[in-house]
Amino acid sequence: MTRALAFLLRRAVAGFFTIVVMITLTFAIFWATPTQPARFVYTSAGPALSSYQIQHGNHLLGVDRPKVEQWAHYVTHLLRGDFGNGWDGARVVGNTKLVEFPIAPFVEPALRETLSLLLGGAVLVLLLSIPLGAFAGTRIGSLGDRTVSLVALIGICTHPMVIGILVRSLFAGRVHWLPPSGYCPLIRSPAGGCGGPVDWATHLAMPWLTFALLFLALYIRMVRTSVAETMHSDYVRTARAKGATELRVIGRHVLPNAALRVLTMIGMEIGTAIGVSIYIESAFGLGGLASLAVRAMAGNGAALDLPLILAIVFLISAVVVVGNLVVDSFYVFFDPRTAIGADRAPTAKAAAGGVI
Repeated sequence: MTRALAFLLRRAVAGFFTIVVMITLTFAIFWATPTQPARFVYTSAGPALSSYQIQHGNHLLGVDRPKVEQWAHYVTHLLRGDFGNGWDGARVVGNTKLVEFPIAPFVEPALRETLSLLLGGAVLVLLLSIPLGAFAGTRIGSLGDRTVSLVALIGICTHPMVIGILVRSLFAGRVHWLPPSGYCPLIRSPAGGCGGPVDWATHLAMPWLTFALLFLALYIRMVRTSVAETMHSDYVRTARAKGATELRVIGRHVLPNAALRVLTMIGMEIGTAIGVSIYIESAFGLGGLASLAVRAMAGNGAALDLPLILAIVFLISAVVVVGNLVVDSFYVFFDPRTAIGADRAPTAKAAAGGVI
């Protein structure tokens, strides 16, 4: 248990520094890109800004300070849970005062929508891929195996937007209780409107199905291969020799081994899933982090909303880091040798270096 906690703690510390590096790189890329933040302040100044407007606008936005100071100021406030103010919508009052809008009210709802899409879609992928992959893996070469493999191949070759449009076209007009677009929160607001578990699930049912169809092919093939390899292992033959039923052999000995591979791939695919979610959000009118990122990158003419971009980078990095930490926790639970192997790896490497 101590080794497992130490292993997870190291992963958490590494994840924290990963987020800091991502924010730093975003800062560096932004300042290396030609941009005019003052355009957010002087939106009606026309295509060209005067030198006074550029200097005054930059001063009001605080971007005329040293870059290291800006970075330290942002990271310090971020550690307190403060995302700062966005530039889009900033206005000058009396030529001396800048009115800005907090970022948190924009990114927090977007984060909830993205997490709802990712978590629900991931659960549906697991519920479908494990039994289908096990079915195909235990019947290699059969008609059922070929059918599942063909469906998986079609899913790999189809663009996410096409799948989203097809799902929406097939179900939105025929299943009337499935809304074609929009999002309802899991907890109903006291002010009224849609909300609650039922509205939340019905609005996300088609996005979840689209998400599952996108990733189902990969996980079915992975489970299929793992099951087919494990079925001929020595411990599986031993279990059969002891009189275990085929269902018990698969459920007790075969599927846990396949689950470890699935967990590994889930950790690797979190970032990809967030990138793919932009197509799903576009197809079903959702306003998650991916859609918000497109808005931030669109900017205002020759300017990009750096505070909003940094908030999105932080949240996406945090989702990937926390998701991998959760996967590592499950991995340690299913296979405690993971933590032990991590502890021994540096020693073995040093020993090898000493021998050389």
